[in-house]
Amino acid sequence: MQKTTTLILIILFSLFISCKEKNNKVGNIPLKNVADDTKQIEAKITDNTIYPVYNLANNTTAIVVEIFDSGKNAEYEKIYTRINETDSLENDFYKHASLNVRKFEYYDTLGIVQLIKSKELEKEIKKIIEPKYYVYGTKGFSEVTVDEVVCRIDDCRENFIGLTFKNFDTAKNGKPILCSIKPLQLNYGKNYFAVQNKIQKMDDSLVYRYSDTDPTRVKVFANIGPAYFAYNDDFLWGKNSKLSKCKFPERRVLVQQKNNKFNTILLGGLDLYGLSCD
Repeated sequence: MQKTTTLILIILFSLFISCKEKNNKVGNIPLKNVADDTKQIEAKITDNTIYPVYNLANNTTAIVVEIFDSGKNAEYEKIYTRINETDSLENDFYKHASLNVRKFEYYDTLGIVQLIKSKELEKEIKKIIEPKYYVYGTKGFSEVTVDEVVCRIDDCRENFIGLTFKNFDTAKNGKPILCSIKPLQLNYGKNYFAVQNKIQKMDDSLVYRYSDTDPTRVKVFANIGPAYFAYNDDFLWGKNSKLSKCKFPERRVLVQQKNNKFNTILLGGLDLYGLSCD
C-alpha cells in the first residue's frame, strides 16, 4: 500500500511539473525568452504569407497583392505582365472611353480606387491562389474564399491585383485588416494604449515631405507576444473619399525589441494621394 501511495505521488508530481512547463510557454516559445529573443516569433510571422486587406469601395473588399512590389509576388507579377502585353490592359485603359475593343471591363471606377476586371487575368490568377485565406479583422478572424479577381491600373499610384471576397462578418470580426495563408495565433488584447503611444511617437519623429497630409493615427488591434499588429486607416475613403482624411492607409507588424524600440517586419500600404504625379 505504501509503495502504491508513493508511486501515485511521483506520478502526480511529474504531471504538475509537466503542466507548469507548458504554462510557461507561448506557442512553444518559453516566456522567459519572449522579451529577450524575438527571432522565433519574427520567423513564424515572416515565414507565413501575409497580405493587406482593404475596403476598396462600397461593395468591394479585397486582399491586395501589389504588382512590382517585391519578389514574394513574382507569380502574380509574371501573369499580370503577360496578360498586359497580350491584351494591352494598360494601353487601352488610358484610351478614350468609347473604345469598344478593350479586353477588360470596368468593375468600379466611381471611388478613389478605380478597378477593372479582365476575364483572362482572373482565369490565370485563380490557378495560383490558395483554396482559402484567413482574414483578420479588428475583433476576430474568419476563413474566406476568393470570389473575383480585379486590378487597379494607375500611373500615379501603385498597381495591384485585388482578390475579392464576401460574407466577412464585420459585426463579429470588425473591420478586415490583413490575411494570411497559414493561421496566425493572434491575441486580441483589451488595452494597447501604451504601445500605441510608443509607435505613434516613433511615427511622429519621422518627418518626410508628405507627413503633414495624413493625420490618421496608428491603431494596434492584436499581438503575438512582442509582435504588434497595427493599421492606419479611417475606413472612409472607400465609401466617400471626401469624408476621409486618410491618404496612406497602412497595415503593419512591429516587433518590440529589448531596447523598447520597434522593428517593422511587415508593411503594406496604399497611396491614395498620388505621389508619383506630384
